[in-house]
Amino acid sequence: MSTHSDTDVSHEKASFKKPSMPNLESEWLNQVLIYLNLSVFAMAGAIARQGITLLTVFTGSYSPSGLIWCNFGGCIIFGWLEECHVFALIEEQKRVEKRKIPLYVGIGAGFCGSLTSFSSIMLEAFLFGANQNIPKADYPDAGYGVQSVMAIGLIHYALSFAGLFVGHNLAEFLPFPCMTVAFERALSFVIGCCSIALFCLFIIFAALWKSWRTWMYLGLWAIAGANFRFQFARLNRVGSGKNPWGTFTSNMIATIILSVGVILQMGKVGDSALVTNVVQCQIIGGIANGFCASLSTVNDLVNECYNMSYKRAYVYGWFTNFFGFALMIVILGSFTWTNSLTAPHCA
Repeated sequence: MSTHSDTDVSHEKASFKKPSMPNLESEWLNQVLIYLNLSVFAMAGAIARQGITLLTVFTGSYSPSGLIWCNFGGCIIFGWLEECHVFALIEEQKRVEKRKIPLYVGIGAGFCGSLTSFSSIMLEAFLFGANQNIPKADYPDAGYGVQSVMAIGLIHYALSFAGLFVGHNLAEFLPFPCMTVAFERALSFVIGCCSIALFCLFIIFAALWKSWRTWMYLGLWAIAGANFRFQFARLNRVGSGKNPWGTFTSNMIATIILSVGVILQMGKVGDSALVTNVVQCQIIGGIANGFCASLSTVNDLVNECYNMSYKRAYVYGWFTNFFGFALMIVILGSFTWTNSLTAPHCA
């Protein structure tokens, strides 16, 4: 009898195995790598946007805006990233979504999200629409500014959608081999380690050479903007997950902050500018071109519209741009039309 009872007890013990616990250390490391990759790629995207703008805006240029190239290029890369199968093996083996893969987050949310900018489109539309560029354009009358606003919207979004489709086609025509779990982890780990060293060097160079400060403020504020946008992206999955509230919130907050930043950097009351200190001007410029431009995004907006039904896409797209432009008019316009704008002291 005792033998049978001992056997039964042993079977019961064998049947009641401890539930498998998640590898907390691995999850923690993955989160660290996600934020490190996001940060370094955000810095790279913001610096690339500023560099492309400086290269593509010149006397005699067909387009007075370098942002067109940034939004177009960012959407090409993001379109390729969405359709390629580079991360398919990792998704299958680790049973995770792409948004939890550090390298994907770095390239998609970090680089593409910081290379493209929604708030900068709103500022561009306001400056051309209200004829507040420095120097001002010689419009026949104020009504011609409306044509400029419409042209800016058409060109930016037509090229952004075209870029997304080009990226999809590139993923089909130029297939890349699937990345293994080990290779992706090693690559994201190396990038994460290099990012820490890069941040330190950036700060040291900015302390030693004043010419680096503009780029330092741009890069560091871009890290903050991209990380905030990454957190707001969680709102996209609230409820049914069909309404991208996270992207909308990021774009609107960035537009509000940018409007205030432009007032501080370029605002003029009477004969005196609001900010005359060069360092303060550079910091505000970093917030405008780094934080706000990286907090807002065009590639996510375009991709979300692409994945919606036509009706929902038109409603979402029009409402986002109408509301963003309205915020810019209310905040920046109310100051501009009662006072004036001038060239920033750190230009």
